[in-house]
Amino acid sequence: MAIVVKGATCSLGEAVIDKLLSMDIDVVAAEDSHRIRNQTLLEYSQVNLSETGTGFSISFDGSSADIEIGKDIIVQDLIPSRNDKWMPEEIQCWLGGKHSGPDSRYWLSVIDAANAIAHIAKSESKISQLYMCGRREWLPQDSKAEFEMLWARTNQGISGKFTAETLFGHEIAGMEAKPIHENERQRPNLTPLHQLLLELTGDGWRPLVPLRTAMMTMIAGLLE
Repeated sequence: MAIVVKGATCSLGEAVIDKLLSMDIDVVAAEDSHRIRNQTLLEYSQVNLSETGTGFSISFDGSSADIEIGKDIIVQDLIPSRNDKWMPEEIQCWLGGKHSGPDSRYWLSVIDAANAIAHIAKSESKISQLYMCGRREWLPQDSKAEFEMLWARTNQGISGKFTAETLFGHEIAGMEAKPIHENERQRPNLTPLHQLLLELTGDGWRPLVPLRTAMMTMIAGLLE
């Protein structure tokens, strides 16, 4: 069995290919970058990464496939591993020292998203309008506080000049209880995703990567 992956030039597409290969699933993908990135794995395992071939397909560029990301699987509030088409608008604003909009987010690491998509592709499940995002709501001020702390800590690490304010006293933002407001952004229905993954993996939809880890991975990608 092989999975054909089309247009995987974004961080999510790359992560899906990496996950499929780590699961010993053969992949068909045209881009040379996937071979370079997985050179060691391909050398020391039996899994194959081919330029051409047939099989169950998934696309990340809007091309026709058995599963089309953005149509069949709708990924929201993704934190990518570098600056690509998945980069949230507010993080672009924060990088430029600007304020962002008032919307809450249900942040999701690219790794958690890729793991779920890889299992769905492996099962060759035909799905439609399956929503995917994190489970926990993050208010905009809490998201911004986390990013700014990590960004400052990273830049001070590069210079070697840390401040006590950056190093100490930073509890994870947004952990206190908060009242529910009618104008809060409603989370997409994750029940269909959870039920599908229960059938496929027995675990359901349980994102594991913490927000700080996802943001640090993204920041590392921004600085490469």
